[in-house]
Amino acid sequence: MSIAVVGTFILMVLGAPGALGTTYGPAPWRAPDTHTAYTQDRTAPPAPGVNDEPATETEADAQLMQAAMAGRSADVRKALGAGAHVNAQSSSGTTALSFAAMHGHVAVVHALLAAGADPSKADSSGATPLIVAASEGHTPVIEALAARGANLEAVDADGVTALIAAASANRVDAIRWLAGHGAQVNVRSQAGATALTVAAYGGYLEAARLLVARGADVNAKDANGRTPLMAAARAGNAALVKVLIAGKADLNAEDGGGSTALTFAALSLQTPVVEVLEKAGLHTGGEAGLIFAAGSCGTPMIKALMAHGVSVRAARNGVTAVLQATGSNCLDTIRFLVANGADVNAKSADGSTPLMAAAGDGLMAAVQVLLEAGADLDATNADGETAWLRAGVAGHMEIVDLFRKIRAQR
Repeated sequence: MSIAVVGTFILMVLGAPGALGTTYGPAPWRAPDTHTAYTQDRTAPPAPGVNDEPATETEADAQLMQAAMAGRSADVRKALGAGAHVNAQSSSGTTALSFAAMHGHVAVVHALLAAGADPSKADSSGATPLIVAASEGHTPVIEALAARGANLEAVDADGVTALIAAASANRVDAIRWLAGHGAQVNVRSQAGATALTVAAYGGYLEAARLLVARGADVNAKDANGRTPLMAAARAGNAALVKVLIAGKADLNAEDGGGSTALTFAALSLQTPVVEVLEKAGLHTGGEAGLIFAAGSCGTPMIKALMAHGVSVRAARNGVTAVLQATGSNCLDTIRFLVANGADVNAKSADGSTPLMAAAGDGLMAAVQVLLEAGADLDATNADGETAWLRAGVAGHMEIVDLFRKIRAQR
C-alpha cells in the first residue's frame, strides 16, 4: 500500500477530520483562505475591463479604478469628470468602489457613493464591496456602505456573508460592528459554516468569544457534521475550547465520519487541548486521533492519549497507528508504538502489512525498523503479494537485496 493509498484509505475510513484545512483538500470553511481569495485581482492596477454602462471600455474607467485603488480622491473626481462610469467593472468584475473598500480608502468610498456608485454591486465571485471591506476589517468603510443601503446579509458565490468573511480573517472590530448592527450570526455558507465555525477553525479566541456572546450557536454543524468545538480543537487552541465548552458545546458530537473533538485535538498535536477535553468528560474519538497523530510523527500526542486509556493497537478497518506512521516514514513513532504493544504485523482491510507499505514505497529506513521490530517478511495480502514482491514491482532493488540477504541467512 503506497503512502498515497494509505492516506486516502485512512481519510475514507475516519471521515477526514483533516479536511478542516491543512493538507486534506478543499477546506469546507472559507477560513483562513477567505482573505487571500478576496485580495486576488485587487492588488495590482486593473486593466480596463467589462463595463455595464455602457458596454464600451474607456481609458477613464481604468483611471478611475486605479485612482480608487490608490486612494487618490482628487484623481477619482478627475476620472469621473472625464466621463468614467462610476459602476464600471474590471476584468474580475470589480468596481472602483470595491477597490477602494478593499484598501480601506474611506474618503474615496464616500466620493464614489456620492457619485452614484452601487454599494451592493458584486464582482465575478459574488463578493460585494461590504464583504470585501469586512474581509479586510475596514470598519469605517463598512459603516459608509451600510449607511448607503448595503445589504448586511448579501452573500458571495459560496454563501459567505460579510460577517463570515470578517470572522474568517479575524477582523474583531468588523465582527463587533456587523453583529451589533443586525448581521445574523448563525447564517451558514453553502458549506454549512457559520461565522463562529470559521473563527474557531482559525483559532481566533476574541472573535469567537464575541460571536458566542452575540448568540452564535456553539453546536452548529457544517455540511460534514463538524462543530465549532471540533474546529477549535483542530486549531489547537485550548483557551478557545474552554470558551466553547463553557457555552454548552456538545462534547460528544460526531462528524459524518464518526470523529469527535478529541480526534481533531489529536490531529492538532496540541496535548493541552486533549487535557481540556478529557477533563471536561470527552473520552471518545481518541482511537482515531491516535492513528492520525501517528501519521504526523506525533509521539507526544500518542503518549498523552495512552495516558487516558487509548490503546496503541487501535484500528479502523485495518488501518493501524503503525501502518499510518509507516506511510509517513515516522521511524521513532514506529519504534515507540511497537515498544508499547502495537502489532507490527497487523493487516489492513486488504491484508497489507506496514512492511509491505514501506517496501512498496522504497522506505529503506522504515523497512529496517519494521524488520528489527519483528515484521514478517513472508506475510501475504489478499492478492498474494509479499513485501518482497511489492519492492520488486516498484523497482526498489536495494530493498529486494536486503530481503534476499535476510532470507539467505535463515
